[in-house]
Order: sequence, then structure tokens, then C-alpha cells
Amino acid sequence: MRPHHIAWSVCLIPIIAAHGAFFLGLWEGVARECIPYFQGCTSISRAAREGNAIFIFRGLMMPTTALLVFFWYLQSIWLKQITDKTNRAIFTLGSIGALFLILYVNFLGTEGDFYQFMRRYGITFYFALTVLAQMLSIRSLQKVKNSLHKRTRQFLKAQFILMILYWCLGIANVTIKATGVSWADQAENIIEWHFALYMSLYFGLTAMMWTRSQLNWRFTVND
Repeated sequence: MRPHHIAWSVCLIPIIAAHGAFFLGLWEGVARECIPYFQGCTSISRAAREGNAIFIFRGLMMPTTALLVFFWYLQSIWLKQITDKTNRAIFTLGSIGALFLILYVNFLGTEGDFYQFMRRYGITFYFALTVLAQMLSIRSLQKVKNSLHKRTRQFLKAQFILMILYWCLGIANVTIKATGVSWADQAENIIEWHFALYMSLYFGLTAMMWTRSQLNWRFTVND
């Protein structure tokens, strides 16, 4: 397996897990028929714990946490070779975020106020720390973007656009909640689906960067 395969895995597996859980719920008749990206009829968490969907979601997301740690390790190595600076903070933040994902997935499907708190605690810190690690990665590459390949700069620009979307979604979520409108829960669900998708796409863009990289990795990865 090559490094970019790891990046593609952490991009695609969460997307497959979330959408697979939702469509399984539809097939079993326990999920509402809608387009969650536009109608917000369900959150990812609710879709993932209805019926047998939780087994698919857990089965895919638990190994993803280990792949995420490996991804941030590879990312720190790649960035060091490009920027000639250590990036321990990026690896640390990304890895801790992956640990909070374990917390979230582990408590998914459990009942009670405490378990609900742990799920929200886990997913909030997973999103926050992962996005922070992504932002720091982009910042590191922006400093040396003139030395990057033209196509890599295009992928970097796309990642920067994703960061802007993150902020727009976050501000929109806070604003809608503050207004207390009746459709605030639906809006939060819509924002969650978009946010999770865009966060996954970042890893896909990184995979394409790694594919075009001519740098040598400091360890052997078997084909």
C-alpha cells in the first residue's frame, strides 16, 4: 500500500460509512426519505444508529481512526521534507482528533444523557482538532507554494476554499442557533452533512498531492 492510498482511505471510508448507513436505514424502513444535504431530516449520528446501520458505521469508522493517525504521521513527514520544518503540532492535533472519533463511535447507539454528552463531546473535538490540523497543514504549504508543482498549487487552492466553507458553515450554524428559529435543528443537520463531506474531501486532495510528489518517504511502504 502506498501513502496516497492511506489518504484516499480516510477520504472515502467516512463518506461511504455515513451514506451507507443512511441508505440502509431507508432500505429497512427506519429512516425518513429525504435528501439530508438539503432537507436536514436527520443527522449523521441519527442515521448511523437506526436499525442495523450502526454495525456498518462502526465497522468502517473504527479502523478509520487508526488510518487517520497514520495519515497525520505521513503528512508530518511530507510537510517536513517540503518546508524543512518539523510539524509535530499537526501530527499531535490530528492524532488526538482521531482518538475523540473513537470516543464518538464507541458511544454511538447508547441511551442516556451521559452517553449523549460523550457522543457530542467526542464528535465536537474530532471535528475541531481535525480541521485545526488541516488548517495548519495548509498554512505550512502556503509559505512555500511558489516551490510547489502547478497542479499541487491548484489542489492547495481547493483546500483553502474548503477552509472558507468550514468558516461559513460554522458562522451560519452559530447564527441560526442564536436566532432560535423553528428550523434550527434541520439547519444544523444540513450543515453537519456538508461539513463532514468537505472535511473528507480535504484528504482526497491531499492524496492527489502525494501522488504527484517526487519526494522519498523515510520508511518503506510495501506495494
